[in-house]
Amino acid sequence: MRKRIYLLFGVGILMLAGCASNDYPSEEAIKNGDIVTTPERANVDQFETFLQRVEANKKDTIRITNYTTEGDAILEDITYDGKQFVYSLDSSRDEYCSQADDREKEVCRNMQKKAENEGYVFTLTDCQEGQDHIVFTARPGELSDR
Repeated sequence: MRKRIYLLFGVGILMLAGCASNDYPSEEAIKNGDIVTTPERANVDQFETFLQRVEANKKDTIRITNYTTEGDAILEDITYDGKQFVYSLDSSRDEYCSQADDREKEVCRNMQKKAENEGYVFTLTDCQEGQDHIVFTARPGELSDR
């Protein structure tokens, strides 16, 4: 009976550990070239470079890393192949797993730019699963006007 309790406890711990791990601190994300938007902002210029390459119909890939209040990483990978975008969300590092883990690559046909609060919101639209994805919010003056 004791062995069963220990086994169940161990399995429970492993299940929680699979969903909760702060194994990607912002310092590492910044060093890896990720566009980090919270808690501090870093590598934002890489988003502008990505936009330039999209406008020129050139292939490019970016990773946008956001952190929860607790400091857990949520990763968004966006690849542009010259015609369409492939979007992938990985929230497996979020301790509370508040978002569904969507590791599937979703194809989106367009990226929309909308002026908001003197900055811009960039959203992937016309996605195969029918849901748009807000991927980046630029603060006023953070990106050049395009």
